[in-house]
Amino acid sequence: MNGGFSLVEIVVVIAIMAILVGVLAPAYFRYVEKSRKQSDDTAADEILHATENVVLSGEYAVTSDTILVTFSKANGVVVQNDPLGTALNTELTGLFGNLADIKPKSKTYATKTYTVTIVMPDDSDGYPSVSGAWN
Repeated sequence: MNGGFSLVEIVVVIAIMAILVGVLAPAYFRYVEKSRKQSDDTAADEILHATENVVLSGEYAVTSDTILVTFSKANGVVVQNDPLGTALNTELTGLFGNLADIKPKSKTYATKTYTVTIVMPDDSDGYPSVSGAWN
């Protein structure tokens, strides 16, 4: 008697493995995409909070409804209306390093841009409102 496996046994094992891969692979790819999306959302939150800190500290003076920062696949993080070396650019560079290299990783945000916008108060006693959204 030979101690090896028969061809039928090997084919059955391969078929079972193929079914498992077919079932588990989509779940794995959904998990990876969800993780990438969460990473992009975290980066967007960090951009928003850093921008809020700089704007509320009074180091960044802009008019109402000004887009302060964009975060996109095409350009990475771009600070609008802010020459290199000013407070907002310095804050974001300190967080991320080279801003052009920080780009969304998920398919969800591959074609979208995250924008941070400031809305100045109507009166001099109010605080500016800084908001961010994926568009």
